[in-house]
Amino acid sequence: MSVDKSSVLKKLRESDAIYVLMSDCTRMPFVVCDPETYDDEVFIFFSEEDAMRGGQEFLKANNPLKIFNIEKKYLLPFYSSLFPIGVNCMVIGKGTEEEIAIQLGELVRRPEQKPGEEPIENPELQITAMYFMQKVRSQKELKLTDETKELQEELMAHYQRGRYITAISKDKKMPILNKDDGQVLMPIFTDVQEFLKFQNENRDMKYTMGVVEAARIPEAMGPEVTGVVVNPFGIDLQLNVSRPQK
Repeated sequence: MSVDKSSVLKKLRESDAIYVLMSDCTRMPFVVCDPETYDDEVFIFFSEEDAMRGGQEFLKANNPLKIFNIEKKYLLPFYSSLFPIGVNCMVIGKGTEEEIAIQLGELVRRPEQKPGEEPIENPELQITAMYFMQKVRSQKELKLTDETKELQEELMAHYQRGRYITAISKDKKMPILNKDDGQVLMPIFTDVQEFLKFQNENRDMKYTMGVVEAARIPEAMGPEVTGVVVNPFGIDLQLNVSRPQK
């Protein structure tokens, strides 16, 4: 059965709500790399019942999922949020007769940026870290396989090439997060929407945004800081950072 793409695009724009598979491992949309097209895909449905059925395949493969309801007024922000996390394709109605894959650029387009005014984003790091966390955190016991070792090496390479947003308080200090295992970490953010998640969770504090390259992060860390946490209210990727030898 062929599906009319234009009608699906219209429905994506005008539905009262959509339903998205979300990963418990990342607090982000559940992502899959298509083995044939290599598209980085998320899964969207027009009913909660279809979403529950469509997610069964992934649940059986030990991927902890939730179904997230996105109301009409948040549709455009949600679709736009897929660009900075590296997603390029949406699978609509997986497992139904109307299943269809639609490229993100067919639904929404990003405003063109003038040279030098491009937003701070790290989509390659984000998508690789999402795949890595989905694999590692879904295991009962932490065990790195050849696949996860390769993903870990890839995400570290992306991290080292990145530029990140930092939070700066009124007194020009960067916040720190104390973890249960005793680590003291400095939060950094891959993009503006991740910074805003942090600000929303810390509404009693007003932070401005700074920008730091990965190579300069050790210089920005306070003496008590042992590493960084990338997107603490998203992928929550914790990395040890070596300080330069004096």
